[in-house]
Amino acid sequence: MKIQLQVPVGLQIKAFYLFFLIHTVQVGSGIMGVSTHVYSQAKQDAWISIIVAGIWMSISVFCMSRILQQYESADLPGIQVDIFGRIIGKFLGTVAALYFFGFMITLLLNYIEVVQVFLFPTIPTWLVCFFLLSLVVYAVLGGIRVIVGVSFLFFVGTVWLLAVLYKPITLMEWNHFLPIMGTSYTDIIKGAYKSTYSLIGFEALLFVYPYVQNKQKAHLAAQQAVWGTTILTLAVVVITIGYFSGPQLERLIWPTLSMFKIIQFSFAERFDIIAVGLWMMVILPNMVTAMWLCTHTFKRIYGLRQKQVLYMLAALLFLGTILFQDRLQINYFTDMVATLGFYIAFVYPLVLLPIVLLKNYIRRKRGTSQ
Repeated sequence: MKIQLQVPVGLQIKAFYLFFLIHTVQVGSGIMGVSTHVYSQAKQDAWISIIVAGIWMSISVFCMSRILQQYESADLPGIQVDIFGRIIGKFLGTVAALYFFGFMITLLLNYIEVVQVFLFPTIPTWLVCFFLLSLVVYAVLGGIRVIVGVSFLFFVGTVWLLAVLYKPITLMEWNHFLPIMGTSYTDIIKGAYKSTYSLIGFEALLFVYPYVQNKQKAHLAAQQAVWGTTILTLAVVVITIGYFSGPQLERLIWPTLSMFKIIQFSFAERFDIIAVGLWMMVILPNMVTAMWLCTHTFKRIYGLRQKQVLYMLAALLFLGTILFQDRLQINYFTDMVATLGFYIAFVYPLVLLPIVLLKNYIRRKRGTSQ
């Protein structure tokens, strides 16, 4: 496997679009219930947990950028083979590919469940899954530039949903945030950890970097993306904590969507139903990017044709998704993926950076001595 990835100019993207690619792969099904998960640990200080997670995420992105800058045009699968050797490198790459595959399953399961609860209680899981996977396969077949275009268009098409939350903001009770710092530091850190599933996805930088044309601006675009996600998540958590009481928030599964129930217009009394339908535009960039990352990684590691891998994974996703019918099973599997994502996105770059720097330092010393 080649360490450096030579990407034709026609397939390259501007660093500007990294913001939309990374941001949209982060914002998806996780943000629907992030408030409940973080509040269960950090209580009224859940907003502090989000800030802590944002800082940690920014540090991780910095480490990723430093790792990538040590190579001219390499991605994570190539770097791992270069650092750890072919066997260990391919094994670690396979773990990353399987992680993206599991991430895809959780996205499908969580959105399908929302559709069945809010819109069509009797619709079969396989039908919604088939419809979503058809769109995902069609987009991934178009390549990285189509995926970036989907991320950009769907970001523009859904960002206005934030404006309709004006009503819950006017009904917020600010005493829900008191006392500030009344939770222990340990619980605040645990709350930051609980936000993992809502923030993972920025590790896409490690795989998309070779496709960026002006690589010197990639780090800035990635930082803007993760801080955009942090600010959005912080706003959602603050609004939900202020709007719902503590006992209410702990009982809700999707507090973000529940707030849409009080939004009414003269032409639409049940805006929450519209919001769930529109949420497909939020979820699709998640799934499209995750599928591309998964197929691209398998292609890099094993030299397979990406189109063949795509069809095979789509079939496996369809079969795997319809096997999950119980909410407890979905929660357990989502927690497993979130835990693996935490180590891959938040921990692994911090461990990998000193190893890469040390190995490159040894190479330079050997080159100088010769």
